Amino acid sequence: MRRAFKIIGLALAILLLALIVYEGFAVWRAKQRTTAVLAEAAKGELSLADVPPRRIAMIVKVEDPGFYRHHGFDYSTPGASMTSITQSLVKHFYFAHFHKGFPKIEQTLIAWLVLDPAMPKADQLKAYLNFTYFGSPRGRAVIGYANAARTYYGRDLAQLSDHQFLSLVAMTMAPNALDPLRHPAANAERVRRIEAMLAGKCRPNGLRDVTYESC
Repeated sequence: MRRAFKIIGLALAILLLALIVYEGFAVWRAKQRTTAVLAEAAKGELSLADVPPRRIAMIVKVEDPGFYRHHGFDYSTPGASMTSITQSLVKHFYFAHFHKGFPKIEQTLIAWLVLDPAMPKADQLKAYLNFTYFGSPRGRAVIGYANAARTYYGRDLAQLSDHQFLSLVAMTMAPNALDPLRHPAANAERVRRIEAMLAGKCRPNGLRDVTYESC
């Protein structure tokens, strides 16, 4: 029995070592790509100055309430979910295809050790404005807040009311399921909860409570 435990322990140690080596290589590979990633992330129609600070604060409060405090990931702040703004950028710029499991570990390590140290918070927000995914109506991906405003409301982002702006923020959790054109009731309900949370009428119950159940 003792020998069996030793064999199992050795096998687990080998698997752990292999995982560390694999993820270490993934981080190294990401660092080699980061200069190109930063250049790509700097592109985009919107600058941070194009969106009022009050609306930037809305995005942060909903999407990543610990954004200004954490270093790439946040698994403790209520409402933060499992994906920070930084991690969402890693998913967009470093992964051709993303799946749950080991890629989540890789995503977190790259956010923490590669992208967050290399990209100031203001630049991350600018990239988030320009590269967030807003569903695929009629089979065509909508990328960025500016494109989303034109696609779903037929107007520039600056022309949206706060309610319309929040309807776009509401989409990011599940873009196709919360499309304000195809699923207006679901979108409106999430906006209602977001507005209640922003007004201080309720708060997330825990890390994964992104739907604000108490609202």
